[in-house]
Amino acid sequence: MNEPRRYGPPPRQPRQYPVVLELLEARANKKLVEEYKPDICDALAHLEASSDINPAMIDLQPEIQWFMRPFLLDFIVELHASFKLQPQTLFRCFNVVDRYCAKRIVFKRHYQLVGCTALWIAAKYEDKKSRVPTLKELSIMCRNAYDEEMFVQMERHILSTLEWALGRPTLEECLQLSVQYFIEDAEGTPQRYTRQNSDGPNSLNSAVTAVTRFLCELSLYHRDFLEFQTSQVAATANVIACSMLQIPNAARQLERMIASLRRQQPSNENSSPEVVGAFLSGFDNGTIDNLRKITLLFAYALKNITDVLSTKYKALGVLQVVQNFIIRNSALTETLGDDFNPSDASMTAVADYFLGLTYVTGPKRNSLSIDNMTPITPPSTSRSIFSEVPSSSPPLHTPGSGQLYAYTPKQISPQIASNFAYYP
Repeated sequence: MNEPRRYGPPPRQPRQYPVVLELLEARANKKLVEEYKPDICDALAHLEASSDINPAMIDLQPEIQWFMRPFLLDFIVELHASFKLQPQTLFRCFNVVDRYCAKRIVFKRHYQLVGCTALWIAAKYEDKKSRVPTLKELSIMCRNAYDEEMFVQMERHILSTLEWALGRPTLEECLQLSVQYFIEDAEGTPQRYTRQNSDGPNSLNSAVTAVTRFLCELSLYHRDFLEFQTSQVAATANVIACSMLQIPNAARQLERMIASLRRQQPSNENSSPEVVGAFLSGFDNGTIDNLRKITLLFAYALKNITDVLSTKYKALGVLQVVQNFIIRNSALTETLGDDFNPSDASMTAVADYFLGLTYVTGPKRNSLSIDNMTPITPPSTSRSIFSEVPSSSPPLHTPGSGQLYAYTPKQISPQIASNFAYYP
């Protein structure tokens, strides 16, 4: 009797690669890339300056609302995991989705089509040919709500809208750059695939990369992160990840950058910003303020982690690290209500505490406590993360009403399909 055909990438036995050879190759690759690193950073900085994601334009969508984004994200994250695609592919996918939604009107019934087509485009851009999902698989994943020709037409429309320009710095590229810059004492190079080995020179990089990647994926769920540069979000996630793992490398490096900035002479306002470390758009006082705002947004986002993201990173041990961090700082995270204002001056000490900084705001980290801190009472006019969502919109984890059109194979949990629903 013939077995039913299984969709997805072909099964593959993991190849046991000698650790010594991997270390030698990593060191050799690092020396080869080091020669071109300034040119690579300059190219990424030029692309980041031309980024065309405007969340204010997405706000003008007549049908798409921000509360629908987590449902699409959960579906795409599990679809991405079931095909075992590169981490870079997921970030490239939503970079394409955001850029497209900022330029074109997307109807609710086509939102899933846009997301799956963007994943298809990103997979062809980043992954091996054998792992790219086929049109038939994409159609089945959507329970045949869209035929194969619709994916092809949507691909043409997305690429023509973006003028065939897919080369934008993603969170994964900036993540790798920030890990290389902030983790100075670690040997080897960051891992594109997170390995679970706890021995060897790359274990520190792997742990920091895994936690940083979790925070970067968490930032995809919220609108406010789109208002900041990609390199700033990735660098902040890296510093917070080091703080979670109690590794002082990133915080000490950031303190040296701030101290060096204070000693520098004011630069010409008309000159273009230079790449400084992991910051592609330069490093100045405005960058420091943005880092603190992003830190507070991350602290707020950690209070609402979706089940899909928790399941994905639980096996890697990342979720336990995050939970320990939340427990250690529960008194501070509870003060971040739905109407907190990241720009409030009274929140500066809280942000520096999360980042692990010691002397930037004046008091030492050990002396920073809730009793010594200014009461955090955000103004009533501050905007919450999802303030644009109507009061009748369903919350983050509540399934919407309507007929389902998301297909759920064995790799995708039924709960995700029930959450990702078609809103007529």
